[in-house]
Amino acid sequence: MRFRYLTRGSLATLGGICALGVLLSGCFADKDMGSKPTKAATLQCDRLNGATIEKPEVNELNIPANNITLALFPKVDEICSKLDERYTLNVSYETKLDQARSTTKLTAKETKTAIVSINLNLTSPNKNHTFKGAAQLEASGKKVLDIGESVQIDDKDKSMLVEQAAQAAINEAKKVFKQDVALAQ
Repeated sequence: MRFRYLTRGSLATLGGICALGVLLSGCFADKDMGSKPTKAATLQCDRLNGATIEKPEVNELNIPANNITLALFPKVDEICSKLDERYTLNVSYETKLDQARSTTKLTAKETKTAIVSINLNLTSPNKNHTFKGAAQLEASGKKVLDIGESVQIDDKDKSMLVEQAAQAAINEAKKVFKQDVALAQ
């Protein structure tokens, strides 16, 4: 039986090759993978001619249209099969942030209310439907002698609000198209 031992020189060479491999893999990696749209963000409904998302007039939570798209488009498939003809989807949304603060000599109470509303307008040559969904979150905090944390509405909260508002709008649409299908039978 023959054993081979690694020497310090061969260990250093092996370590150098590994480090070079790691560095080169980072150089050749696809850096745009995170910015490519996901399949979930594309509209799969064949009964919709197209979809547009309008720029909001009021966007106090700074939620980009892409977040609305990611939350809404997978949910549109829930009503797609119920559509009786081809429609065009126009989406508008609005976000608001109301803030209130009350103070006494020793305490301060801060309340922030975040509201996201989404409107779906489905238009065909014969019909026009508008569905509204909204979600609200109220966060409050109290400071004593200016000690305590400030109230924040973070990105996780905003995502939750967008998801809830999108689902509320889709639920309204499902009610109407369920009735239309029942009347047609």
